[in-house]
Amino acid sequence: MSVTLYFVVPCYKDENVLPVTGPVFLRRLRELTEAFALSENSRVLFVNDGSPDGTWNAIRALNRADPRAVGISLAFNAGEKNAILAGMDQAVENGADCVITADSDLQDDIGVADDMLRAFLNGNDLVLGVRSERSEDPPQERFFSKSFYTAMRLMKTGLVPEHSNFRLMSARAVRLLREHERNAYYLPAMASALPLARSTVSYKRTARAAGSSGYNFRKKFRLAADAVLYHSAVLPVLLPVCASALGAGAVGAALYAARVRERGEGAPAAVTAAAVCTAGAACACALSVARERVSARQTDGAPYRVAETVGETENRG
Repeated sequence: MSVTLYFVVPCYKDENVLPVTGPVFLRRLRELTEAFALSENSRVLFVNDGSPDGTWNAIRALNRADPRAVGISLAFNAGEKNAILAGMDQAVENGADCVITADSDLQDDIGVADDMLRAFLNGNDLVLGVRSERSEDPPQERFFSKSFYTAMRLMKTGLVPEHSNFRLMSARAVRLLREHERNAYYLPAMASALPLARSTVSYKRTARAAGSSGYNFRKKFRLAADAVLYHSAVLPVLLPVCASALGAGAVGAALYAARVRERGEGAPAAVTAAAVCTAGAACACALSVARERVSARQTDGAPYRVAETVGETENRG
């Protein structure tokens, strides 16, 4: 039986990007269909993440030019993670056997999709794209990336180094991910942790074919903080221990300062130590509470809503 493959491409403010990269995705799908005898039901699914510009019109134009380009438009900007989840949900409902997620700007080399499909056909439910180098990225972005993955490793998040949102997932993996998604925040870490057969494919990250990054430093820092707060295996143990130790230190320093003052002596060092330990304990407690709040982030039903579709989006069963 032939395999049905879907590319899932999240899009936000990509009205000038899709006319350039959309045909590349479609050409790649045609090449893969011929090389692997894929099902004629294979598609490229573009997900409009509530873009305020003409992104949805660009997707509709791609569909008019080639019916293998299909799309869904979300009612509001749900974020990249939820756009990817929405696309994978739709793909599996449409009968996809496997899904490849990739950014619309083509920085991820979809040329290695051949290797991903071979790994899938050899029994792997997960095939993670791993960047071998980032020479095309600006220095500040490379520095942030190196720092991010170092933090992920030290905090024992389980994230595969240099893996982001470029991956192949079987329909089985998508369904399993959805069972755990309510308690997940950082999708690459959650996908990496699925208890399924997996392999990796290395690729060189290239310059954007079009467009620019939508992630500023603030967004990147927030994403990194939430990823560590939820997925770290170290924080649940480290934070209470730090809070207890610093709290005990604050109490000890305060008692010592009180005794010294009773003898009429100054104790600036003890007072300073007490203040520092108290502040540290408060910070550790705050981080612990923040982690619990991130872990408890759940929604009733899907955190996105599909407002419009284009192309063949019916359930093929």
